[in-house]
Amino acid sequence: MILKCPSCQQALTITPNTYRCSNNHCFDIAKEGYTNLLLAQHKRSKNPGDDNTMMACRQAFLNQGYYQFLVDALIATLDDASDQNLLDIGCGEGFYGHQIKQHYPCAQLAGVDIAKGGVRLAAKRKNNDIPAYAQLAVASAYDLPFMAQSFDCAVSVFSPVDPQETARVLKPGGQLVIVGPAKNHLKGLAESIYDEFKPHTNGFKTLDNHPNFEPLGSTTIEQEATIKGASIYQLLTMTPYFWSTSEEKQEAIKKLATLSTPLAFEISRYKRL
Repeated sequence: MILKCPSCQQALTITPNTYRCSNNHCFDIAKEGYTNLLLAQHKRSKNPGDDNTMMACRQAFLNQGYYQFLVDALIATLDDASDQNLLDIGCGEGFYGHQIKQHYPCAQLAGVDIAKGGVRLAAKRKNNDIPAYAQLAVASAYDLPFMAQSFDCAVSVFSPVDPQETARVLKPGGQLVIVGPAKNHLKGLAESIYDEFKPHTNGFKTLDNHPNFEPLGSTTIEQEATIKGASIYQLLTMTPYFWSTSEEKQEAIKKLATLSTPLAFEISRYKRL
């Protein structure tokens, strides 16, 4: 799991407070333990990715356990990862990576996300005072900050994946597990916002037909949930629906005591050829 320099692509060597490459490019390690490897010229905005409010709402909602059945299915999908190097692509605030690390405490887990605020929260995730992530970096999924063939397995939950870049950092025979919304996901929430619900469609087509990956199958899981109290607005805020919800409807959702909705996920597995 050797980090690579985003400026010259050479390996980074760790010193007490920095990472440094042979060309003397230097990157500080934040006090929380993560490193920012997203160069300013590669940003499309000042603070790319999900904002801090969205991350905080996601953390609060996921900690309530509504998605625990997804966590269980995700862990069951992984091959025995006890001694593997794992990469959490689009780790956000670290919920799923932390759950995987709890199940596989001997695995070496790395995480990347383009949102600095999410990575900072992920760095605070600990198991018995030991950080859940061995390495964390602010970086893009389209330019992963690791040397080639660093990982046995990569996981992406509701995050974009670049097939070519993901194949580069996976070892041959390595596994890629992707989670996305199944067609009825959050139907109840969407119906409280829009006049008509549009079912989600599979977003994995680029991987299904990619020469570096062999599809190993997919599973759809679904569960009816009753979301209660403040968790309803947290759920809205952590989803893309938030950006298209009027202030009037946001206020109406804040006043809901309960919300019934399907939670539906598609889990797809691929092997790196």
